[in-house]
Amino acid sequence: MGCRDDGADEVIPASNTLKSQAAIDLGHRRLRAVEAVIERGRATVVRSVDVALPDDVADAPDAERGAFVATTLRDAGFSAGRATWTIARDRLSFKRLALPGAEPHELAGMVRLAMLREAAVGMDAVVDFVPAGADAWAVAASAKEIESVRAVAAAARIGVERIAPRTFGIAYLLETLPTRPGVDADAPDAAVDLTGDALELLVAGRDGLRATRGTAVTGTGNDASKTEARRSWTAFRLQQPDQRPVAIDVIGPADVALGVVAALSVDTGLPVSRLDTHPDVRCTDDPGAAWPLVGLLLEGARKRACIDLADPRRAPDMAARRRMRAYAVVAIIGLAYAIGWTVGRKERATIDARRTELRAKADGALAEHRAYRRDELRARHLDAWMAADPAWLDSMLYLSGFAPDASRVVLAGWNGQAMADEAVLAKDGSMKVPGDARIAVTAEAADRATADALRESLVSKREFTVRSTSTEGKAGRRLPVAVELVIEGEDGPPVARPASASVSRRGGAR
Repeated sequence: MGCRDDGADEVIPASNTLKSQAAIDLGHRRLRAVEAVIERGRATVVRSVDVALPDDVADAPDAERGAFVATTLRDAGFSAGRATWTIARDRLSFKRLALPGAEPHELAGMVRLAMLREAAVGMDAVVDFVPAGADAWAVAASAKEIESVRAVAAAARIGVERIAPRTFGIAYLLETLPTRPGVDADAPDAAVDLTGDALELLVAGRDGLRATRGTAVTGTGNDASKTEARRSWTAFRLQQPDQRPVAIDVIGPADVALGVVAALSVDTGLPVSRLDTHPDVRCTDDPGAAWPLVGLLLEGARKRACIDLADPRRAPDMAARRRMRAYAVVAIIGLAYAIGWTVGRKERATIDARRTELRAKADGALAEHRAYRRDELRARHLDAWMAADPAWLDSMLYLSGFAPDASRVVLAGWNGQAMADEAVLAKDGSMKVPGDARIAVTAEAADRATADALRESLVSKREFTVRSTSTEGKAGRRLPVAVELVIEGEDGPPVARPASASVSRRGGAR
């Protein structure tokens, strides 16, 4: 019977625009494979293979078995470079584990520990699981079995996309079957798989796999399959009476499956039929033994938790987490340091530029200040010289009053000179010109007594220093006695000062 799409009579061809996917089941006696295009949760079967293994290949090493797979699939037109591989049911350990209250990061460790204890698997076993409500379905295979699959795949030059039991492919097909009229949508369906190396009975609902039981078929022919199907159903009903499937689907060749359908219909009283169509599968020929493989491809395309013994879930490495946290802290510190260094470098460049600008302004201001200071001192210097104008005329009138008798003394010459040649800056910031002054007086006296009287009157004043510059007695032009005197004062030229004026230090006549 042909495989149809939603009951339509027209067969839909496979798409040539999408990359095909493959699933391979290399059992003890047969090779089963399927290639399909998965698009929007639907599978278009391109080709399938179901051939018996030659006697020299069935027990051959992995390399020879892989070479047989490569030759067979190439001859059948398979083009996929990677595939989902399966492992025989009798080489797997299935267990539904109750894990109440388990934290998500604890599941992997708890499942492995439970499988080691309850399923009696070896320490080197590869264990994977999928959540099933509060429980989990766990599957374990020996590391040797996984390495064997990888060796066969390497010899066949077909990559390993995933390693999973056929069981979950059938469970997915049951899970996505249309709801039967008048039946609760959550009610499970059962399936009997006759296509593998052993007979497998499983029950699945909308929430996935609920129960599974595998058994080897003893004997050959249809009667052996019917007998094992009845035994499996009876054992299932005794062991799990709470699971009540509403229908049974039989997967297998038509000549064998129809006999099992008739036998189970009588024993179970449920609707029993052979699975030859599915709403999510389109094909030209009935996939037959490849139905579980098609289910695996569809399950893998749903992006949900799936069993994958090639890449099982592992318990988190707490030491690695601590290392990652430490690395993260170091990275954050390093990043903060780098950011701080970059920001600091930019700030320093800004500060250096500002400092250079301020230094240039300061140098310019200092030059302006010095120029201003020079101009100020120059002005004060000029003011000090202008303020130091000696009262020469007053001094001349003042000194002329010392003559004892104007008729006997004649002042013949007068020469005033300021002795300071620079201004002096005081501690209080004021500037003045020292008042040292010198007056050279030449006179003529009628006689020496008059000349001495003039000199003595000047000396007795003691407000200035008086000294003769030449020997007196030299004849003058008008009077016979010449007088030459030099008068020096530290407070400026001698003038009439008030009685309260300070008197500078004076010396005697020289």
